[in-house]
Amino acid sequence: MEDLNKLDKKLDIVNKMLSLAFKLCVVLGGAVLLFYCWGIGYFPQDVSVGDGLLFILLAIAFGGVYMFFVMSLTSLGILLRPLWHRLQRLFLLLLKGYEKVTGKETNYTPFVIEKGGIELLVFAVFGLFFIWWFSLSDIKVLSTLPMCTWGCALLWSSYQQNSREIDQLENKENVTEEETKRLARLNNFQPVALGIMLVIPLLIGGVSGRLLDGAMRLANVRADTATIHIKEPYVKYASEYGLQGLQSNFGSDYSKFEKTSILFNGFGKNIVIEAEGKDGRARLVVPSDHAYIVQR
Repeated sequence: MEDLNKLDKKLDIVNKMLSLAFKLCVVLGGAVLLFYCWGIGYFPQDVSVGDGLLFILLAIAFGGVYMFFVMSLTSLGILLRPLWHRLQRLFLLLLKGYEKVTGKETNYTPFVIEKGGIELLVFAVFGLFFIWWFSLSDIKVLSTLPMCTWGCALLWSSYQQNSREIDQLENKENVTEEETKRLARLNNFQPVALGIMLVIPLLIGGVSGRLLDGAMRLANVRADTATIHIKEPYVKYASEYGLQGLQSNFGSDYSKFEKTSILFNGFGKNIVIEAEGKDGRARLVVPSDHAYIVQR
């Protein structure tokens, strides 16, 4: 009977973890989609029930991919614990020298990165891969993403340290008023720490645009190169933006536009395209029933 109770508790914990992961994926994925739509300056219109379900599925997929990205950077940061602590010791030596020269005392609280297990090695390898892959298109990522690994590892370590202190205070028999206030502050800080850890790579990693674009390509919402056949009167609208089409086999009402980028496709009644015009890149919103996309 006791074994069944333990199994029931474990299953309950797993169920809660899966429920939390599902909610996080939906929230993160939805935020990613909205952030991408904001970036291209277009939000879906006339979304049907089916589109809504597709949105939820894509949100879960995007959220899962992004959480894996954050976990990889965090694991790499934790395994780089000796490096961060050596750099901190060097900083403390410089700080002592500064205090001796200026005669001013500085208030600096040393940080502690938690030790990680061997199970983090797989995620850390992916973290290195992400840094290398993103640096191929932007060398500045070699400075921003390593800082993100440190920030994520620091916040995760703070979360773990605070969790242990919360357990100690909650299990203490006689709690003072100051300890009660301390417990409330720690409980309020925990979700904030996780939230900041999740958004650090997206906000300061320098890869938000490429990360969002890559996620959209995987979902077939975005395509960098495609041929699109557009029907009148949107061919005339395209010409106003300097986009000149070619003769299309779909009929006299259509024009063919080659080497066109599909920025948004799959939700609502419109698609968003971008092509090279006379005055540079131009974007055009076209109803889905007035366009045929050919991808190669």
